[in-house]
Amino acid sequence: MIEATGLRWILTIVFAGTGFFCLYRCLRQGPVTSRFGDVLHVAMCAGMVAMVWPATMIFARLPQLLLFGFAAAWFAVAAARGTDRWHPGYHALMMAAMAWMVFAMPRAMVGSGAATTMDMPGMEGMAMALPSAGGGVPADVVVVALVLAIAFCWAGLVFLARAIDGVRVALPPVRTAGWGADALMGLGTTVMLVAML
Repeated sequence: MIEATGLRWILTIVFAGTGFFCLYRCLRQGPVTSRFGDVLHVAMCAGMVAMVWPATMIFARLPQLLLFGFAAAWFAVAAARGTDRWHPGYHALMMAAMAWMVFAMPRAMVGSGAATTMDMPGMEGMAMALPSAGGGVPADVVVVALVLAIAFCWAGLVFLARAIDGVRVALPPVRTAGWGADALMGLGTTVMLVAML
């Protein structure tokens, strides 16, 4: 999925950092529902780190599907029952998108030729991707990935603007950092989706 090792490490740091923030926020005083949401975010961030490194997908695919599916349903119920529908609805969409990515990733990798490589004779360390029999990433995967990438990029920028405004007017640091974490999750997810294409 992501070939550049440097980008893998950047995304690992982003998702690990947001996961640690959610864990910190979970340990503070707060409603049980908020704490459970933070626990789900910690698990999501761990799943995203696993998704960045393709070797983990061999054994972690089914647990990730179950985790993201459950989390999407939980946040959808929270959005339907709460007064703030936008924020939990955003997280429900993100969790559903993660479940879709886990499900669609094998098709995207085979279609892009990422799953098949050939060493080049006489050039140690050099390899080239062989074209797949499918002729590219399936059209349905491309369309869904692009729509989700645009949505999460937009949402990530909105949360980033909120975080910057929060710093300017000295809002509570945890709330401002929470918006920053939402921004990082949204923009990091955008990169993951674009990498599928």
